[in-house]
Amino acid sequence: MKKTRGDLTRGSLLRHLLQLAGPITLSYVLQEAFNIVDMIFVGRLGAGAIAAVGVSGNLIRLIGVFSLGISTGAGIMVAQNLGARNLAQAEHIAMQSILLAVFFSIGVTLVGYPLAEQGLLAVRMVDPEVLRLGTTYMHIILAGISTMFVSMTLGSVFRAGGDTVTPMMVLIFSTLINITLDPLLIFGLWGFPKLGVAGSAYATLIGRGAGVIVLLYFCWSGRAPISLRRVQYRADLVEMLDILRLGVYSSMQGFWRHISRLGFLWVIGPYGKTVVAAYTICMRLRILVMNPGFGIANAVAPLVGQNLGANQIERAERSTRVANLVGAGIMAVIGAVFFVFPQIFIRVFTTETDVTEIGILYLRFLAPTFGFIAFSLILGKALNGAGDTFSPMVITLAAQVGIGLGLVILLSHFIGLNGVWLGIALSNVVQGIAMWFWYSTGRWKTIKIVKRKPKVA
Repeated sequence: MKKTRGDLTRGSLLRHLLQLAGPITLSYVLQEAFNIVDMIFVGRLGAGAIAAVGVSGNLIRLIGVFSLGISTGAGIMVAQNLGARNLAQAEHIAMQSILLAVFFSIGVTLVGYPLAEQGLLAVRMVDPEVLRLGTTYMHIILAGISTMFVSMTLGSVFRAGGDTVTPMMVLIFSTLINITLDPLLIFGLWGFPKLGVAGSAYATLIGRGAGVIVLLYFCWSGRAPISLRRVQYRADLVEMLDILRLGVYSSMQGFWRHISRLGFLWVIGPYGKTVVAAYTICMRLRILVMNPGFGIANAVAPLVGQNLGANQIERAERSTRVANLVGAGIMAVIGAVFFVFPQIFIRVFTTETDVTEIGILYLRFLAPTFGFIAFSLILGKALNGAGDTFSPMVITLAAQVGIGLGLVILLSHFIGLNGVWLGIALSNVVQGIAMWFWYSTGRWKTIKIVKRKPKVA
């Protein structure tokens, strides 16, 4: 393993954390920026196009929980083997995770492609235009869904080796291709075909596919934490099952988060479009401001994984403490700003007084919980890095679906809309405390990732 960039088992923990978290955070910001630009272009096509891409995108993200599981399992195993100086095994696992991503994506395409229209109908998209455009968009994305699966897996492998800069630079490259192709393919500029919503889907696949090619090139050229030159190119079902065993609960964790969001919308819907709009804006703001938390959380997983692999348990524990102090501190400050000046952020998205007033109220319930959300993210990823993906999934299920959705339904019945905001806020607090309690038991220190004999071609 390259000590100059990938070895996280020595040196300053704070420096490692910031070096890893910075590019990851920027990557999230770039992805959000692209989503905004893409929606601006699609918005020129009308409300039907916006609805089609928006709803289809949510369905695709739900499918994406499968790729999250594979990438999480691969990252845990690669990080721990690199920490144990077992480079050959780490490379073997990386290859198996790529093959697994390809196999799963093929299965998703074969199952999802003929069911695309039914998926839209299941979320009550019955408008003929939305149904037609959404089905077309989903068909294109599903046909090339392997680019999503492989890119997420490769990004996780690079981060497991301590390299977050390369995935960030490749994402910039992919995003620039995507943004450049968007207007050309959507509106038919400069002799390109005018494809409308389909053009947005093709631009996404081409940009993402170009990024996958670059990452694979780095893996074969020796410019990555691992090399794919010496590995076997045939499936190892035992290793694949290990990857899935570790990653399946991360997939379920993402699934439960999506279910809880749909449940919140189910409760909020009868209050009318003004409340739904305020909720949507605040959730968009929540995603934007949580990017530093996401970056630090994803940085702590390889730190914990490599140090546990090197049997440096105390250093792995200190990694989490440093990440918690930095992450929760940053998010608490952001939360304080949002609590004091919520109207400034709401008015970026809307000038409607009713929406703004409801959004201000919700933000004042939500903002004080930002530090707890950071705790939950960071401790969850630390447990993942140790190989414990089951406990964070159970805690997410209990906090978000059981307590969160349960409180939202119950409190909304007794105190109305404020009960919805209070229930969501309390679920964030409960999840953060529960994650801290489980982490503090120290059971994650005893988890062992099976290390087999290295396999080379």
